[in-house]
Amino acid sequence: MKKLLALTFAIALALGAYAQDDDDEFEFATEPVISFNGGTDIASGYVWRGLTIAEGATFQPYFDFNAGPFSLGFWNCTSFDGEYKELDMYTSVTAGQVTFTVTDYYTISDYGVPSSMMPKFSEYHAHETGHTLEFSTDWESEFGLDASFNILFYGADKRDWEEDPDDAMKNAYSTYFEVGYTATVKEIDFRPFVGATFSKTTWYGDCSGEHGANVVNVGVKASHDIKITEHFSLPVYAVFGYNPQSDDVAAFAGFQIGF
Repeated sequence: MKKLLALTFAIALALGAYAQDDDDEFEFATEPVISFNGGTDIASGYVWRGLTIAEGATFQPYFDFNAGPFSLGFWNCTSFDGEYKELDMYTSVTAGQVTFTVTDYYTISDYGVPSSMMPKFSEYHAHETGHTLEFSTDWESEFGLDASFNILFYGADKRDWEEDPDDAMKNAYSTYFEVGYTATVKEIDFRPFVGATFSKTTWYGDCSGEHGANVVNVGVKASHDIKITEHFSLPVYAVFGYNPQSDDVAAFAGFQIGF
């Protein structure tokens, strides 16, 4: 992980080194800006890349530290009934319209497994850990189009052990690609999106066929800031999604309180 983080920063710094003026889309901010951001989402459910993770209401606090183009953050999701818990950590660097991120996903839920058998938070051994590490590249244009490419490269993302038990020891390197477009209509932002996986994986459902390519996430997100007072607005959003691979439909809504 340390090598990948170093490589991520090196790539971003190299891109930034070529920035000559304000018109270069890969130019870093020239003045260091240090800030802390945090808050929480309250949502009616938790759907991630076409997969329904938690069906009930969830509490999703977050916190991040920003220094110029670099960010370090934490994100948590806890269902109101306490049956699902997740803690993610991430670090990212932004160069112009491109952001490189390494995320550490850790699911605390035991799904009925005795707690004594669950991998501990400090356990990072490749074949015993409950953590899964991912490298992402995100791009946002000035005209509303955005795209992201994500690959899981370490940890709990393994191949389909039911077909071959030996595959349970091999990384699946599950990939996910998503493209979206944001347009504003009567002060409401609409973002239709489509996401797909391009490799054999069980991470995004049963995508373990001959080629593994499947569209797993199609939908639209609507968001709007409701003005409460002159100095405070409440961001609200609603998402409708369909997973063609599993033929599942999901809809949820939420709001965000930040500081």
